[in-house]
Amino acid sequence: MKKTGFARRLSSLLALLAGLAMVASAAACGGPASGSGQQSPSAPQSQGTTAAADVPGRVAIFTPSDGITLSQHTPINKWAALVPELKSALAKEHLSDKHIDTYTSGNLEDQSKELQDYLVNRLSERKAGKASEPTTLVVAPMTSPDSITRQYGDYISKSLVADSKDKARARMVSSLRLASGAGMHVVLLANQVPGIQPDLFVQLSDARAIGQMQADKLASKLELDKASKDNPCRIEILLPNRTTDASSDESPADKGGEAGQAEQNQQEDQDEQHSFPAQAFAGIWQVLGPYFKDGRAVSPSGLLKADSTEKDWQAIAFDPGKDASATGKELATRLAMNDGAKTHTEVDGILAMNDFIVSGVVSELGDLGYRGSSADVNPEISISGIVGSMVGRQDLHRKRVPKPAQSPTAQNPTGSQADPSQGTGRTQDSTPSDDHAAWPIISGYGAYVDNIPQIVDGRQWMTGLEDRLGLAADIAKACVGLNSQGKVPAMDTIQTVNQDGKQLRRLSRPLVAVSASNLKAALIDTGYIKPADAGL
Repeated sequence: MKKTGFARRLSSLLALLAGLAMVASAAACGGPASGSGQQSPSAPQSQGTTAAADVPGRVAIFTPSDGITLSQHTPINKWAALVPELKSALAKEHLSDKHIDTYTSGNLEDQSKELQDYLVNRLSERKAGKASEPTTLVVAPMTSPDSITRQYGDYISKSLVADSKDKARARMVSSLRLASGAGMHVVLLANQVPGIQPDLFVQLSDARAIGQMQADKLASKLELDKASKDNPCRIEILLPNRTTDASSDESPADKGGEAGQAEQNQQEDQDEQHSFPAQAFAGIWQVLGPYFKDGRAVSPSGLLKADSTEKDWQAIAFDPGKDASATGKELATRLAMNDGAKTHTEVDGILAMNDFIVSGVVSELGDLGYRGSSADVNPEISISGIVGSMVGRQDLHRKRVPKPAQSPTAQNPTGSQADPSQGTGRTQDSTPSDDHAAWPIISGYGAYVDNIPQIVDGRQWMTGLEDRLGLAADIAKACVGLNSQGKVPAMDTIQTVNQDGKQLRRLSRPLVAVSASNLKAALIDTGYIKPADAGL
């Protein structure tokens, strides 16, 4: 029978591994520790090289190509930005550039082939008697994010779906297993691969953490702990979600009639509860849920109530479309307003999830006639003071945050105007005298370059991103440790967790929240953006 290309490659790799049996056996049975810094006696030393203990080995990095960016917005969390930072961090660990290989792929088919070809070449070099360098593979398995998850950047963590009929997935799994069998180490970035136990898994952005971070910052900024049922904070949550296509290639009859339809519905319900929007809302509700439950927070639209739970995420989900107009229409509907409205619906905070949604929110609030900026919520911080801090002329001192604007009808039980000293609201001077047109606090994520000037001018309160430089430094140390010592070195950012009954070494860093007060230190001083990107 004629072999397929995949079968021929697999046979070739198996043959090469058979020839390396003695090497693997001498290096602790070919397990993860076989990639230690000392060479096997059966592998001759290359002339003109230093001892293996002085060479950190080789690192091969496999990442996806950058995802599509909507509406020319550019999130900072991009693979093309992380890879050079990782190479720079490896250089600081004394790994020369000639010992670092990088590969980018546009789909899983190409990525799995490049990984397989790399292994064939490396193992062929070993079989030919060349120096057997300890090698660590850093792989970010290619997934197919939808248009919603792309709005958060390239680093959204998820698991590669197991599918034995998919040759690309099968090739990825078999290649990673063969690499481990050959004594190479495996570090997986963002996405896990079913059936693969890596030496280290690097946890990147996940939906729950993104939602929880924004809710934490919003609760802190609005001082929800000091709000009351009589004078609550008005918070609207905009949760982008891709509209499910009602059509299907298979009818219920094709799936086995009513029983098949019931099974399909159950699977769809499970998938929805584990979807990105559902998990993001779970993180949000963990923080904000108690405030809604006791009445200290309310929803201007009425879509979230005191008895709402994290399972009610679809109540505030909407399809953001391909531009900012869909978000603008959604916000106007929730606030029950139009561009010609003379009075305004009071809103103190808007959790917009990502900077793509923030753009639509900012544009629509301007069209609806809302005035001021997030700086007005804290009268001690002026826009000029923010700009001065950005360019290094002065430090920005953060003061206590006052509570949002009180409704003129919000009165205490005696019928008199509520005492501002009993809460933490906007001062009367910062509250518009004619209506409720004060600009709300707006949160997002992704640190879109186009949105940075909005943070400087106070239209957007905060955004977020991964700690790329910190992650790059940690990954580099882990790779060098694996190559030189055969194990992941101890670091504060690495923990051992139980996953499916197995011990997994997991690296993670907290997300970085960026507002006007720390934008210079978090984005400009780190080199993530240039001052010109912030409009300075």
